Amino acid sequence: MTLSALAATAATPRPSGETLQEQAQRAMRGITAQLKDVTLATHGTWQLMWLALSPDNANLVYIAWNSDGSNQFAVAVRGTIDNPTDMMEDFGVGTVVPFTAGGSSNVAVSSGAMAAFTQVATARGITGAAAEQAPEDRPGPPGVAVPTNATLKQALAAALSARPPMPQPVVYVTGHSLGGCIATMLATYLQAQTWGANKPLFALVTFAAPTAGLKNFADYVDSRLWSLNERYVNAYDLVPRAWADLPTAKSWYPPPGPAANEEVSSC
Repeated sequence: MTLSALAATAATPRPSGETLQEQAQRAMRGITAQLKDVTLATHGTWQLMWLALSPDNANLVYIAWNSDGSNQFAVAVRGTIDNPTDMMEDFGVGTVVPFTAGGSSNVAVSSGAMAAFTQVATARGITGAAAEQAPEDRPGPPGVAVPTNATLKQALAAALSARPPMPQPVVYVTGHSLGGCIATMLATYLQAQTWGANKPLFALVTFAAPTAGLKNFADYVDSRLWSLNERYVNAYDLVPRAWADLPTAKSWYPPPGPAANEEVSSC
C-alpha cells in the first residue's frame, strides 16, 4: 500500500506555477526521499529507478527496486486526482473496447480504462531529471542505468537486465483507486511481453480499485498465473463496486434512508 500511496506525491502543479518537467522532477525527488524513510512500511530498502508523467498530468507511474536481496521490483500507478482527463477515464464506462494488449482477443474493457492504460503504457520517463539531481538522489542503485526517455516496458527491461537472475525477479504491479484499475490491465500486458533470460514473475496487488472491464476481462485476469493476486477493498466503499455492483449500496440505507438521531435546536 505504501508504494501505491507514494505515487500521489506532487500530484498537482504548484499554485505559483511550474512546467510539467518541473512537476515530474518534484515528484521524483519526493518519492526518492520517502523511499529512504526507514519508518515507513518500505523500511528504506526500496529505490526509485524510473518515473513517467503523462503529458496532461492525468497519470503517473514509477518503477522501484528493493535492495534487500529479494530481487523485487514494483510498478506503481497513481490513482485519480483533480484532473479532467482523470475524471473522463473514471466515468468513460458507456462504451467497451477490445483489450488485446494482455494476450487475449476475447476480452473487453471500458473506453475510459483503455485511455488510462494507453497513457501509462506509452508515457516516456522524464528526461534531464537524473542529471540535475545530486548523485545520492539519482534514480536506481549505483552502476544501473535505466533510460530516462523510455517507456515503462523499456525501462523495466533495462532494470531487470541490470540485476542478477537469481533469485527470480518478482515484479509487483500495484495501484490505488484508478491506479488499481489500470494495474489490472498493466500487469496483464506486462506479463504477456517477452523478457528474455531474466524473465520475472508478476504479482498483482490493488487497493480500492474499480472494475476495468467486463466479466470476460475479470475472468481472464484471474486465469493468469500470478506470483500473487490480491485485491484489497473496504466493504462500504463505493469505488471498488464501480461499476459492476453499485446496486448493493442501496441496501446500506433502507427506506426512508439515513436520518439524524438527534434534534439540534440551536447552533
